[in-house]
Amino acid sequence: MEKEEYLKALTGKDEAKAMDAALYLVNTADVELYRMLVDKSDYLFDFIRNNICKRIEKAVSKDNFKNIIKFFDIYCIYYDELFANILAKHANQDLTDDIFELLEKGTNAQKAYAAKYFYYIPDTVALEPLSKYAFSDDEALSYNAAEALGQMRDDISYDIALNNLESDDDFEKLKSVKFFCAYGQKFPFQDIFNAMNTSKMPENIAGQIPYMESLVSLLNSKYKSEALNTIDYILSGLGEILPLADIFQFELYEVINILINENNKQNEYSGKIAEILLNAYSKFNMFCENQEYVFDEDKDTKYEISAVWKLLQSQNSEFWNKQKEYIAAELSSDSKNRILSALHVISEFNISLLVPQIKALLQSNDEIILCEALTSLKQLNSLDSQDIETTLNRIQNPNIKAIIENLKL
Repeated sequence: MEKEEYLKALTGKDEAKAMDAALYLVNTADVELYRMLVDKSDYLFDFIRNNICKRIEKAVSKDNFKNIIKFFDIYCIYYDELFANILAKHANQDLTDDIFELLEKGTNAQKAYAAKYFYYIPDTVALEPLSKYAFSDDEALSYNAAEALGQMRDDISYDIALNNLESDDDFEKLKSVKFFCAYGQKFPFQDIFNAMNTSKMPENIAGQIPYMESLVSLLNSKYKSEALNTIDYILSGLGEILPLADIFQFELYEVINILINENNKQNEYSGKIAEILLNAYSKFNMFCENQEYVFDEDKDTKYEISAVWKLLQSQNSEFWNKQKEYIAAELSSDSKNRILSALHVISEFNISLLVPQIKALLQSNDEIILCEALTSLKQLNSLDSQDIETTLNRIQNPNIKAIIENLKL
């Protein structure tokens, strides 16, 4: 039988033929056939991949289980847990020694599979290489290494990640957040939120947080204010930095429904919630009006996006007018990021009733806030030459000064 026929059988509905193909794959350790399977796996439905995993697992015996290691040359996220689980069931000292050698000296693909094995067989002999790889640029390797370290409750790597959250390098911060996500316990949320709020790529960090704790839970915790910031960053990054399919992990329908119900009445968080809801309205309108954003998404993702948009649309004009009033509170926030986010939404929705509050921002000592306030006034057709000239006299940064000069045009 040709390899293409084995592949067709392995992924097909005929269970007898599929098992014959799985037995052939494992017994012969046909790496080329496995490579063909990996290449095709991205395009298979989840239930088909699950069937393939069951068939491969069933084909493994005490006589052929070591053949699985030959597939380590080709990494695939869909099968690393399968292979690690299979090998763990047949684990002995010789097997662990062989896989440890791959962890130390193998390719990144082999190391990633080996790291997953040590999640199931948490032998502390692997601590040193796992600690090194947990912060690798190879995401599969770093995730599997951090996951194994979490299983071993390794405090040393945990403390390294904690310290790196304070790094001036945003990529190091993000690596540390991803470490905690994989480590799977003792999440240092306040430190993570601090890293998010001081990062130039907060959307990337925010997108990791729901994999540690649900946004719904965080909204009901002592971290409510930070949870709102996280939701705001997620909305900003959704569809550009963060995949639309993550809408399920983010539970955005449930989150937005909670925020709508909460902001039916004014409360201490009304300003921030109003800004989030208006931002969500703009974002989901864009997704639903421009099909290029959702063209490649599966039907479940498209349905969920449509459901969120309908939820937002179902609120009456009185509700949205209230949100436009509530957002004024954000302009007097102590947080620069919150002020800038509010100005963006105010401009987007042409909320001219807040012009007096925006003009009050021209007393700020922060040059970026001054620039953004003038830009918002320009978009609201409320900018006069005196505002520009007075502000220009206070600006030192030549780049910001040039932006403000252009507002005269």
